[in-house]
Amino acid sequence: MEKLLEGWRKFLVEEVVNTKEELIDIVSSNTNLKKSIDEPKGTGTKTFGGVKRQVVTFDYGEWPNLINPADNMGWDFILAPESSINDEDLLPVGVLSYIGDRDLWDSNGVEMPKGVAGNHKIILSKGGKISQEEKSHLSGYFKDMWQFKKLKWL
Repeated sequence: MEKLLEGWRKFLVEEVVNTKEELIDIVSSNTNLKKSIDEPKGTGTKTFGGVKRQVVTFDYGEWPNLINPADNMGWDFILAPESSINDEDLLPVGVLSYIGDRDLWDSNGVEMPKGVAGNHKIILSKGGKISQEEKSHLSGYFKDMWQFKKLKWL
């Protein structure tokens, strides 16, 4: 019985969001959705797609109740360097997408994660405004990571 109740609670609390476009619409119209920081700026470490662990220079988190069907976990976000999880009006300003080319992953000696091409990261910034300096910071951080497409600014 307890397992059944947990299943219903999960069903009522979590929502599968099928595309990054749908996610952007949802989070743009409701900035108060539950968010959590998984890796804090300067101390957290992350392996993007299972490739080399490194310290993040931004806050990295997720919307735990908005499920990405690519990995069945919360959709991921990256906070612009001058923004904080405590800002009330965090809005999408960019998208970071993986390259879903198996040959590319194989040539780099890394197994391509299942669903990686649909596992986008949404860049959030206070008031939906991001400075050129913040854009340069984030673009520079991801520039040499072969597993990602070039950052797309909205």
